[in-house]
Amino acid sequence: MPSGSGAAASAADGKAQRYRPLPTGTHGLDPELVKRDQRERLQQAMVELIAAKGYPAVRIVDLAKLAHVSQPTFYSLYGDKEDLFVSAYEEIARRSARVVMEAYDTDGPHAQRVVAGMRAWARLAAAEPEATSLLVLGAFGAGPKALARRTRMLEELERAIHVSRDGAPASDPSDFTVKAIIGGVREVTAARLREGRAGELPALVDGLTAWAECYPRALPAGLQAPPVARRSAGGGVTAEPSERARRAEGRLPSGRSDLPRQFIVKSQQERIVDATAAIVAEKGLAALTIPAIAKRANVSHQTFYDIYSSKHDAFLGAQKVGMHQAVQITDAAYRRHPDDWPRAVAAGARALIDFLVSEPAHAHLSLVDTFASCPEALEIRSATIQGFAAYLAPGYELAGEEANVPAVAAEAIAGGAWQIMHHYIDNDCIAELGQAVPQLTYFALTPFLGAERAASYALGDSV
Repeated sequence: MPSGSGAAASAADGKAQRYRPLPTGTHGLDPELVKRDQRERLQQAMVELIAAKGYPAVRIVDLAKLAHVSQPTFYSLYGDKEDLFVSAYEEIARRSARVVMEAYDTDGPHAQRVVAGMRAWARLAAAEPEATSLLVLGAFGAGPKALARRTRMLEELERAIHVSRDGAPASDPSDFTVKAIIGGVREVTAARLREGRAGELPALVDGLTAWAECYPRALPAGLQAPPVARRSAGGGVTAEPSERARRAEGRLPSGRSDLPRQFIVKSQQERIVDATAAIVAEKGLAALTIPAIAKRANVSHQTFYDIYSSKHDAFLGAQKVGMHQAVQITDAAYRRHPDDWPRAVAAGARALIDFLVSEPAHAHLSLVDTFASCPEALEIRSATIQGFAAYLAPGYELAGEEANVPAVAAEAIAGGAWQIMHHYIDNDCIAELGQAVPQLTYFALTPFLGAERAASYALGDSV
């Protein structure tokens, strides 16, 4: 048998063993043992199916079939798909925390313990990529209960890190350094998991640890950011739309028109992507329908189908448009300072945040709703993250070889910055995001310039 066929057969055998049900009929087994076995199989099925196609595409019928349970049995164990997800998520989170904390809670210097904890996390991710992927990516596509659980877990993790890092039981809400570090580690982990390269993670531990440890415990004066309050019930986008978005809302003259066809189609497409972003930001991805998009965009259903084949394509189109505009605006600001890289980074960060604040619906779709959509949306997001990380590449040369900046730093910085922007936008605090630009700039520059020089550029003192 060819080696590839052998591997496939082995994988199939392993899968069959994972989902092998207990004996049926009169077997004398403890009913609680049977239920526990059924729950474990359903949790494993949820992990596997999310890894294959994302949470929104997973159906209860698929879960029951893969786990070898009936649908009535599913509903006797879980209220709905989200209940199962939360159960699987909490089990993976508990196991992951136990593994990491057992490695961390040892005698020795703090830096050594951090490395031990990071190594444990990397080994776990390499050994259980699908389960870890659910932990760092899957929750974004789930419902409010899952997202609330994820938020609580991150808050608990931040508190634990603050205690071990600073010796303080509570963190400073105006300092998001720890949150950004967690976001950076998560981004590096998620990228390797998504690309099937989880085996690389253990080799990245030293670099990630050195990057995380380069940030001082105390934030330099003047860089404090406005605290983010937990989102109130109702949510919704609160910032005013830009002039461009308001202009796009209008319908072009009906009937025969002397306007060029290219101009008309461009206007219709712009209204469709703006409508898509607005609906998702205000009501969530589940509320996105073609009739809702067409009505909001002031176009006919036929016009919609002339431009996009489905609401899924409209979502991806809106994501691409928003991210393309963000990159263009950032790039233009960055290139205005060709001979001063730190100042270019500061200008780019300011331009990016100003754009996001001016386009709240597109900001919400691109930074928050992307995770709830589909694997294609995550790929677009990943490419954008890599594009922003590329702007940090000149920092390595500026820092010099003696600084020994880890190669993974740029990627981690981009992921950490994304985490902060997501934090503000997801909690309906986008209007305050502009005040966080100095700290975002400091976070980006510190590994290359050191904290003092980075703070000077972030505050606009180095010109």
